[in-house]
Amino acid sequence: MTTLPTSAPAPAPAPAILPNPHSNPNPKFSINKTPNVHTISINDWEIETIKKPILNGKEIDSAERSLNLPLPEMTFGNNSIRLTYSPGSSSSASSSSASNSNSSGGQGDSEKKVELKFDSIKALAGVATGEGWEERVGGGVKVSMADKWTTKSSTHTNTFSGDMPIPSKPVKPHDWTFSTCYSGSVAGPSSFKPSPTHSIPLALLARQDPVLDRILFYDDVPLYEDELHDNGESILNVRIRVMPHSFFILSRLFLRVDNVLFRLHDVRIYHAFGSQEIIKEVSGMEVSYDQVKKHLERSSDLSPLTDPNWVNQKMTTISSSPSSSSLSTSASNTEQGSKPWPGLGKRVEVLTLPKSDYQAVQDGLSHVSLQYYPNKIKR
Repeated sequence: MTTLPTSAPAPAPAPAILPNPHSNPNPKFSINKTPNVHTISINDWEIETIKKPILNGKEIDSAERSLNLPLPEMTFGNNSIRLTYSPGSSSSASSSSASNSNSSGGQGDSEKKVELKFDSIKALAGVATGEGWEERVGGGVKVSMADKWTTKSSTHTNTFSGDMPIPSKPVKPHDWTFSTCYSGSVAGPSSFKPSPTHSIPLALLARQDPVLDRILFYDDVPLYEDELHDNGESILNVRIRVMPHSFFILSRLFLRVDNVLFRLHDVRIYHAFGSQEIIKEVSGMEVSYDQVKKHLERSSDLSPLTDPNWVNQKMTTISSSPSSSSLSTSASNTEQGSKPWPGLGKRVEVLTLPKSDYQAVQDGLSHVSLQYYPNKIKR
């Protein structure tokens, strides 16, 4: 197992941002669905998911030129999840006679809008490329076929075209596992900043109250998949669910290189409606293939090794084991002295949402105190 070096003890975590106990369990919301686009408008948020087929040949050529990267076998380059926060839009909508279709996105303080987004092309932009990327970035996985996939040796002719020689130099050297540390993008006046005290309320998210925790909106958006030439799989997808009190996002990179390693990179984002904070937790783990395989109930049944949830549970167990430090020190099978994969470890960040002009005025008035001095009134 590969982990980052331990640092000084972190401050004790503060209580997670929880929903307002007096919040409305039946908030107003509207949902719109077309064949490729699903949208929910709730409170000051508009949440949109787009799911389309994989890129066609022309789109692949354009993306590969832009990224300087051979794309995964299945690249859903038009897929995305976008969340737009427009402060004051819900209060504006409730006080106007405009229709629901006009009450989201277009109202509120436009200069204070914040947009969170996950999309395929930006995720792939985080894949290491270029000569010497293994030493420069770290985390290179060495298996018997890796050099053939990334360099295409010139000692053989192209067996597909028969008469077209393969270049003598590497063609677009890149991380053939498509490992990315992508954690989404942010646009607007706010940004995520590190926090040693915040945490995501996992116990709340695991609760299953049929009223308070009912799912108003859910989607699972694939971004890309590749079977690594039948030697494993690399999958990146993003899931979102919206409850009456909050929304929760899980973006997960799941990498399995048969007989070498498992790698996970999770991005969790949580926001309680009515609060001014969004919490993001980014975590990465890497464990050797054999360590995970030992946890199979039946060694003859390898199907659990293709289940990201099962693998995540076992990797978490292995990494928290007291004997984890005595396990293999480099699951990446990298060359001696090379850098570990930069996605390892865990961090928590917080984004503070801007307040609407109305909220700012209300907060200002709450700090104003009026005092009455009858004896000082001049007649």
